[in-house]
Amino acid sequence: MTRKKAVKAHSPLRVLALGAHPDDVELCCAGTLARCIERGDQVTIAFACKGDTASMDLPGEKIARIRSREARNSARLLGAELIEMGLLDYHVDVNLETKKLFTDVIRQAAPDVIVTHFHTEYGSDHNNTFILVRDAALAATVGNFRASRPAVSRSPMIYMWEPLGGLGFQPEIYVDITNTFATKARMLNCHRSQREWFRRKGGVDFLKYIEVAARFRGYQAGVTLAEGFIALKNWANIGTGQVLP
Repeated sequence: MTRKKAVKAHSPLRVLALGAHPDDVELCCAGTLARCIERGDQVTIAFACKGDTASMDLPGEKIARIRSREARNSARLLGAELIEMGLLDYHVDVNLETKKLFTDVIRQAAPDVIVTHFHTEYGSDHNNTFILVRDAALAATVGNFRASRPAVSRSPMIYMWEPLGGLGFQPEIYVDITNTFATKARMLNCHRSQREWFRRKGGVDFLKYIEVAARFRGYQAGVTLAEGFIALKNWANIGTGQVLP
């Protein structure tokens, strides 16, 4: 008689996806987050900036309110918590004030895993978000680094998602999103103001883009659709084993 090998049950994780702007998370890792939700993880989405510059027609205050509503709708669709950090676009500077802000978000979410921007993306908001996530992930565990919230006990593992266009990025980890791509597309479609912005500013339909990108990474991984990631190889942030779905 052949004995079946026992399958180890998944212990639910706390996952924080932290992007610079509303829609960054949906563009780059929403299929993976949907997989996390399916296996019982607690997912939090956070974004640093209000998205107040991403309109050719509306004043900053109005487009920021629209984008906040779009982000709430997307997070609700996934079943994720949402943290809006409230910075203005192009104001993600690396300084003590923003480091405390990012530290508080990490302490609030208390993640086992963070997914965030690649370290060489376009624009200072994206690049500095990565730097601040990396530094705040350590600061969040240090009790004598004073912010608004108390320190957490563990350093999270950090994974970087693929930037738009995939330039200079070769994934080391692939997540099969064949069965969750529809959720990713619905989440991204909540950001209707940005679909129009992408079309008018760069001639790009981001719903078509995410399918092309996912199919390409899927070809590499031997599945239909995939998202790719690179683990941040820092002491205390790399962890052991495979924690993404």
